[in-house]
Amino acid sequence: MKLEDSEHYMPTKRLETLVDGIFAIAMTLLVLTLAVPHINEPLSNIVVQNSFYGLLPNLFAFILSFILLALFWNGHHRIFNQIKIIDNTLMWINVVWLMFIVLVPFSASALGQYGNYIIPSVIFNLNMMGIAIFLYLNRYYAIRKNFLQDVNTPQNKHGNRNNVGFIFIALLALVLSFTITSWSTTVYALLIPLHLAIIRVNKKRNPKLITTK
Repeated sequence: MKLEDSEHYMPTKRLETLVDGIFAIAMTLLVLTLAVPHINEPLSNIVVQNSFYGLLPNLFAFILSFILLALFWNGHHRIFNQIKIIDNTLMWINVVWLMFIVLVPFSASALGQYGNYIIPSVIFNLNMMGIAIFLYLNRYYAIRKNFLQDVNTPQNKHGNRNNVGFIFIALLALVLSFTITSWSTTVYALLIPLHLAIIRVNKKRNPKLITTK
């Protein structure tokens, strides 16, 4: 009997469809963290200008969350691009992972409105850490069960380093929530040089590596 014919295994297509749908909804709902200001006082250029300046924290939370979700979606796509079947355990790892994904509009809204306070910052960074950890568990479990093809390829090593790096950056942001609360989320900017550094290392080790795949 083929592995994919067993009742304990299933193809990945339906899971990937669910993931794409949930990401599309979550990324769209993020825009609800922004709302045109309702101004009660007499209108003037200064009043309107100040009201829109007040949206900057929400705009920052929106942009940050949207980019992070895009990175998570891309990471998941890279993993499942090499997986054809999954078992119940890997399915539930993804279900819990998606639970953290759908929480992002809430945690982003809390960060945008009350980012100067510890609790909203902690909630957002815990949300990001949960996503990063379960994305790592996706790859770890897939490798352990031999679902992931070509484990030792530069692409997979690049993905492993990215996943681990994301967990540590989220942990750093969480710690900073208790010290420099308003600026704790800025550490996610480290993901850009981390990503570029890993690509550069992989290119040196394998000049023929095509990073866009």
